[in-house]
Amino acid sequence: MKQLENGVTRWAYTFAIAFVLSCTAFATDDARYGIIPKPLSLKEIAGEFHFTGQTSIAVPAGNARLAEIAEDFAAQLHKTSGLTVKTVQQPAGNIVFRETDGFAEGEYTLRITPQQIVITASSPVGIYYGMQSVCQLLPPAIYGETKAGKVKWVVPCCEIHDAPAFPYRGIMLDVGRYFMPKEFVMKVIDIMAMHKQNMFHWHLTDDQGWRIEIKKYPKLTEIGSVRKESPVGHTKEGDGKPHGGFYTQEDVKEIVEYARRRCVTVIPEIDLPGHSTAAIAAYPDLSCFPDREYEVATSWGIKKDVYCPSATTFRFLEDVFTELFELFPSPYYHIGGDECPRDVWKESSDCQDLMKILGLKNEDQLQIFFMQRITKFIKEKGGKTLIGWDEILDGGSVPGAIVMSYRGQAPALRASQQGIYSILTPNRWCYLDNTQDNPEDALSINEFMPLDKVYKYHPVPDTMPAARHQYILGQQGCLWTEYIPTFRKAEFLMYPRAVAMSEVAWCNRENKDWNSFRLRLLKEFERLDILDVNYSKAFYDVVFRFDKRLPFPKKAALTIDYPQALVRYTSDGSTPTEKSPVYSDSITVKKGDMIRAQGFLSNGKKVGRMTEKQF
Repeated sequence: MKQLENGVTRWAYTFAIAFVLSCTAFATDDARYGIIPKPLSLKEIAGEFHFTGQTSIAVPAGNARLAEIAEDFAAQLHKTSGLTVKTVQQPAGNIVFRETDGFAEGEYTLRITPQQIVITASSPVGIYYGMQSVCQLLPPAIYGETKAGKVKWVVPCCEIHDAPAFPYRGIMLDVGRYFMPKEFVMKVIDIMAMHKQNMFHWHLTDDQGWRIEIKKYPKLTEIGSVRKESPVGHTKEGDGKPHGGFYTQEDVKEIVEYARRRCVTVIPEIDLPGHSTAAIAAYPDLSCFPDREYEVATSWGIKKDVYCPSATTFRFLEDVFTELFELFPSPYYHIGGDECPRDVWKESSDCQDLMKILGLKNEDQLQIFFMQRITKFIKEKGGKTLIGWDEILDGGSVPGAIVMSYRGQAPALRASQQGIYSILTPNRWCYLDNTQDNPEDALSINEFMPLDKVYKYHPVPDTMPAARHQYILGQQGCLWTEYIPTFRKAEFLMYPRAVAMSEVAWCNRENKDWNSFRLRLLKEFERLDILDVNYSKAFYDVVFRFDKRLPFPKKAALTIDYPQALVRYTSDGSTPTEKSPVYSDSITVKKGDMIRAQGFLSNGKKVGRMTEKQF
């Protein structure tokens, strides 16, 4: 709990200086600097700092963590530039890591002159974030795996004062529906670290797959990690192809250590008491009716097979978490708590008898009992702070837990009234599996969530009184993978929207600037190209925006994210040219109309692809 408490206690201070600095920030050349998330303040200084074979990094004597940060940077620079940067003890060195009191967690200053780079912070996290800004100031080639060609290894001079607005800045990856390779998980952590996101929420179990090795219960991976087939689109038809995969405990240790070096905390999620079909298929005694036949779920949606609140189940879960305590040092554990149908509990005579013994009035109170029993064990035996989806608010089932508000912002408002902390991840703004370039894309949750909608979201609800803002810990993007069978499609849906989310959770409302972000994304795309990220190119294309629920004729908007691009369109089926009408406000479309659109710069050069829509 200590890590989060430090962030919370300093949050108000950080937010206050954020507002002051944002009001006095210097206008900067976004193309020259291109740092994401946007620093609180950045003052331009003439000149450049040149990396050479004589460059060295000075760290305080005996500080192993700062030496580690220096060595990791030097290794990456050597890989891509061939330059050898040595780590030395202070006061020598022309890159200086300086620790001093008075900074909030993650806060740092960075001063770059032609002679020296100095990063000052109160903790290694702040120093690490300062180095991430240095990396973003370097040419994008710094993120490569091989030595680059003709590249000037310089950074522009500047003075930066920076700090996060929120202590929790997260990304969730669902590997229960479709298993994602270890290398991809590490890649996600790399990109999070680049953008100062610090919480990786790993959704490891669900009805369709159990993805982590538990040595005491080998059938969890022998049986529970494999389903016989997956759905085809939104149909009830199966594809006939088995799907499986899991992470060994050695894999987990490697990923957790990889994340630690990058200042990312890995938060495991074991979903309970619902979303447990895969575990029940492996061990039917965990169900209310052990004599029935079970299989790992082969369709999406909420399943009625849930854990039985029995001694067998509690012993199993305690054993599972006992093994996890050795793998995940994270102070936070996620235990789900969402979407648990009560059908089998109502049907089970054992559950009904237990309710009578405990004096429970209904099955909702039985869920509260279940969650409290597991919470007590994890908090007392593991010393963990629990996170749950916002259903845990119902009946006050998990005292002291953190609420992950996903059904809009109302749960976070309710939580704040009770003095409960929340993380905002409302599905309309934060679910990365939502469509980003087509309002009618059926193979998704079907909520249109383009880049600008993601960027303009703010985690603190407008209607929340200022006195309760302290209960909002931050924001998280979630990638649910029901319709994402490959990591390349996962990349397509995550980026660049997950990058925008880094600025949502790092910046206060006043310091965000959509036009500035669009300019800085141009350099960001070069970085993502070097990292071989299959990001969406919707940024370059005209996007059609309309309400599919409205009758024809209806209004449609045509937008493009690329800076300073004009949208030209046609309605007669022809290809837009630089002489076609310029879109300005909105257009009215009738059923059957074919609209084609293309982005153009003022010099007539095309931007992105031509897009079209038949209404």
